[in-house]
Amino acid sequence: MSDQLIDILWVLISAVLVALMQPGFTALEAGATRTKNSISTAIKNVSDFLIAFMIFVVLGASIMLGTSHHGVFGWSPVFFYENSLSELVLTLFHAMFVSTAVTIISGSIAERTKYTSYLIIAVIVSLFIYPVQAHWIWNADGWLAQLGFIDFAGSTVVHSVGGWAALAAILIIGPRLGRFETQKNPFEQSNLAYSALGVFLIWLGWIGFNGGSVLALNYETGKVILNTLIAGAIGGITGLIVSRLYTGYYQVIDIINGILAGLVAITASAHLASPGAAILIGILGYLAYLGGKILLVKWKIDDALEAVPVHLFAGVAGTLMVSFLVAEANFWQQLKIQLLGIIVVGLLTFLVTYSLLSIINRLYPLRVSESKEILGLNISEHQASTSMFDLAQAMNNQAQEQDFSKKIMVEPYSDASLIATYYNHVTQAFNQLNDEKEALIEESYQMANYDQLTGLAKRRLLVNELGRSISRLERHSQSNAILFIDLDGFKSINDQYGHNAGDAVLKEAANRIQKIIRKTDLAARFGGDEFVVLLENIQNESFAAQVADKIISAIRHPITLTDQSEGQVSASIGLKIFDQSSRKHHADDILNQADKAMYEAKRRGKGQWVLA
Repeated sequence: MSDQLIDILWVLISAVLVALMQPGFTALEAGATRTKNSISTAIKNVSDFLIAFMIFVVLGASIMLGTSHHGVFGWSPVFFYENSLSELVLTLFHAMFVSTAVTIISGSIAERTKYTSYLIIAVIVSLFIYPVQAHWIWNADGWLAQLGFIDFAGSTVVHSVGGWAALAAILIIGPRLGRFETQKNPFEQSNLAYSALGVFLIWLGWIGFNGGSVLALNYETGKVILNTLIAGAIGGITGLIVSRLYTGYYQVIDIINGILAGLVAITASAHLASPGAAILIGILGYLAYLGGKILLVKWKIDDALEAVPVHLFAGVAGTLMVSFLVAEANFWQQLKIQLLGIIVVGLLTFLVTYSLLSIINRLYPLRVSESKEILGLNISEHQASTSMFDLAQAMNNQAQEQDFSKKIMVEPYSDASLIATYYNHVTQAFNQLNDEKEALIEESYQMANYDQLTGLAKRRLLVNELGRSISRLERHSQSNAILFIDLDGFKSINDQYGHNAGDAVLKEAANRIQKIIRKTDLAARFGGDEFVVLLENIQNESFAAQVADKIISAIRHPITLTDQSEGQVSASIGLKIFDQSSRKHHADDILNQADKAMYEAKRRGKGQWVLA
């Protein structure tokens, strides 16, 4: 790097611009994930910057920029750069690059990965992968650099590395619950407007990403920036056109990812390309992304933000395009070198990441539990609520308490304010109607359909209502749930204290279940010490999960028996969610699935619920 102050200043400014990509990725990923996970996604982006930066300035810079040993590994004393302004600024510049590579992984494995698991992944990539392969390519004495491998600003060094590591993590962690149960992605992004803002910030940062890689301020810098902007623009335009032709709509995600794919592809050759070549590379970047997107869905690989198609597929395509632009080199020879670099970096990144994560996953599961994933990582991992979640919680509490007399109060200027207002109008009208309503049920109907001991519905009524619930799914798009409940330890109380004590346990358990569910829900005694609850028109899976947790907690409390002694049981629950995709199923099929899930809960240790 030049010691000219103007050049050093430009690289420093570029480092600041590259750092701006981090809030860009934060907005992009938080906006493209579900609301219940957006805060978790954002804090992971903040955290990976902390880890990647500190690892690089302490150790990574010595490995990447230090004295090379046979072109394979570098090392210089820690903080070797602190007495040289040019080396210090260069180190800061590259520190921003490693944080970018790591943050690519965050979006791919969002919505189901533990916070600590992601921190482990950030350490692996920042310490064991990024500085080593960057030494091979960007250190003048690195073996790939000596062969003539060209990756100007990191299509391979940064973006493909992030993509390979993300792919390895995805394969180990697995897809999100429900991702591939239908042909379309069933998940709603929380705020694509934030994602669009994030892309603008990333694009602005890319001026420093590519322009700063010249390591000087001259004519070539302007050329690189122009090519960068052209490739990003044409990638977005290609996404706009293709999405319109393919789906009939201008898909926001395709436009956003088209911009990013074009930027990733031009990054390897921004200094070599002409404006015309930049256009072709931007188009190729989008097509590579589209191909990767289709393949991942076909292979049921769940990339929450499509980061692997954007950064890995477009990165590989952009790196290969270098072969067409190096006039002074033999095309086939350069192509072989580019392919060699892509393969060895891919093998290093994928194998190291996959091997280490596989070992860690055996000792410490990288993925959150099913219940935490359904509840959302904002709450289960960080206890970070939102106005919408608070509203849903307040509405759920009213439903559980069956008391709609009080208005729900939320922040007046929040997104949930309008919904709360209308909900309060509905509950007010409901209360007025409820005051006038008379509940008259014929005695014969009660005897035929309700259990005399517990007062709950009998099996016949449950099956009939479940059948009607399935039929209604043909007309109404909603989600329902079945909770199959079995009392753990009931037989011991029955044998030890007699049938009267057993009856007291059943009556109290039924009473506690009834207190937890809504009036619109159906609780039934299925037989013996088994109960079934039918929840209709639930807001989301989290609601059913919360009901299951509350039932387990309520049943666990001691029960006063007939002789005033106390007995205690627990509950194992099989939870089955069903919607329009289940309308062809018979009621017995759904009950059998819930029953099997309940026995799995018993096998896992009782006193818990398992999703069928």
